[in-house]
Amino acid sequence: MRRAALAVMFAVLTVAAGQAAASSGVRDPSIVVGILATLTGAGAIAGQDVVDGFNVALKQVGGRFANQEVRVVVADDKGSPDVARQQVKRLLERERLDMVVTAVSSASLAAALRPLIEAKLFVLNVDNAPSALAGPECSQWVFEIGAPPSTRMEVLGQYLTHERMRRVMVIGANLPPTAEMVAELQRTFSGEILLHKVKPGEARYGDQIERAASLQPDAVVSLLSGGMGTAFLRAWGETNLKKDIPAFAPWRSLERTVLPALGDGGLDVMAVATWSPDLDNPANKRMQTEFDVEYGRPSTTWSARGYDAALLLEGALKATGGRTADTVEKCNVEEKECTFLFADGDA
Repeated sequence: MRRAALAVMFAVLTVAAGQAAASSGVRDPSIVVGILATLTGAGAIAGQDVVDGFNVALKQVGGRFANQEVRVVVADDKGSPDVARQQVKRLLERERLDMVVTAVSSASLAAALRPLIEAKLFVLNVDNAPSALAGPECSQWVFEIGAPPSTRMEVLGQYLTHERMRRVMVIGANLPPTAEMVAELQRTFSGEILLHKVKPGEARYGDQIERAASLQPDAVVSLLSGGMGTAFLRAWGETNLKKDIPAFAPWRSLERTVLPALGDGGLDVMAVATWSPDLDNPANKRMQTEFDVEYGRPSTTWSARGYDAALLLEGALKATGGRTADTVEKCNVEEKECTFLFADGDA
């Protein structure tokens, strides 16, 4: 699996060339792109943003990749790995797919990925992928747009070290992912980590704020997500500590759709992310304007990833002259890294 690299704070909105693999070629007048996304339940907002972001980019290129008509087929995994497996089976039976974009949980992706790989379909994943795909289960058919939490923590550690911070207070839920993220932070942060765990579902953070006031760390890093993350940032925003102690939070806690609920708690909080609405480049400005007008809601990291996925595929097919199977495969098993090379030699 090839992973997108993170930059401290915000990375540039990508418009990259990728690879597409399937049985069809330029003789077929249409390219069929399957999108497996969560459109029901807790992940529905993110999943719908990916689909809509993809469609905004597709509309910009006239509904065609490399002058071939594109047909998009969307399937909803409903947040269930079992449903994801069933949906992939249905897609493979009923559709002549050229490639698949996935915007589901790591568990759903793990359940759905094997038949897609066996069908030799190019899979472009925009959400977190199982870590094994970056190691022993590396596949030359799978590319990753989203950055895993481990990479985000490594970049944050580099930034904290660069800023000469020596003691950092980390607040996270008392769950296994917290320990994993702290371990990733320790890989690149040379200072001391003061870990404070809270019970899952905690809504009050007076004790944590008092501890921060007592310890006076160089920074506070919140690993809390969802309602817990919102509650902590709101409480943090009501203190005077934020004037002197920099705060970091997961990028999902600072999305444009979440900021109204944070109030002043969202001010001056930083995050490591792959996208920002403040990126000053034409592609980002156009995506946001057209997305906001088309759907009447703010664009997000998810819509940016869907947008990037479409333009990446369009660039790939331009490079291959519209031939979806014209590739040279290369997989370095020893380095546990898979890449694709176009027939003309462009990575």
